[in-house]
Amino acid sequence: MRRRLSLEAIVRAAIDLADAEGLDAITIRRVAAELNARPMSLYSFMDRKDDLIELMVDEIMGEMVLGEPPKDWLAALHAIAAQTRAVGRRHPWLIAAIMQRPALGPNAVRHAEQSMAAIAGLGLEREQARTLLIAVDAFTMGFGGLELAGHSMRQRDGLTESQWADSTGAYLDDLSRTGRAPHLAQLAGEPSDHAFVTSLNWLLAGFAASHGKATGKP
Repeated sequence: MRRRLSLEAIVRAAIDLADAEGLDAITIRRVAAELNARPMSLYSFMDRKDDLIELMVDEIMGEMVLGEPPKDWLAALHAIAAQTRAVGRRHPWLIAAIMQRPALGPNAVRHAEQSMAAIAGLGLEREQARTLLIAVDAFTMGFGGLELAGHSMRQRDGLTESQWADSTGAYLDDLSRTGRAPHLAQLAGEPSDHAFVTSLNWLLAGFAASHGKATGKP
């Protein structure tokens, strides 16, 4: 039995499909099948697949917006970055989608405005503020990309997290022991929450030091 189509139902079905099978699974025909609808009926709501992906991205970016961010600029940027990372982990296709097209929808605007509001009291010039937020976003997306790359490889090889860690650690230990890459074994292990927070602290401490802003660990 066909359900009554709506834009919200189409976008939700596409998100659920991407969460389960990845962004490559998204086609108009496949999403229509998930809704038990004719593919042509989806074109009443959008012109092409790219439109659907943009709607999916903006819907999920609504999850990045914090209800009440901290007042302190440093704590606020940490909270926004942590939320962005968490949303990216829930929707592993999101980072790749954002990297392929600018996010300009209503929720993307809310997310950007929240970040700008967090640093509004610092008295930065326009380009300084823009550069700071680009640095935070680039770090957060890059860190998330590293996490997702490890997850994808574990899935591809059918390994649990502990099996993957043992396999990678043994490989790096062998490279170190044989002298081919004597320092590489120190890189063994998955990106961790501690690494995320510490790395972001270093990034923001560098900004604070160069602009004379007070900082401390959130």
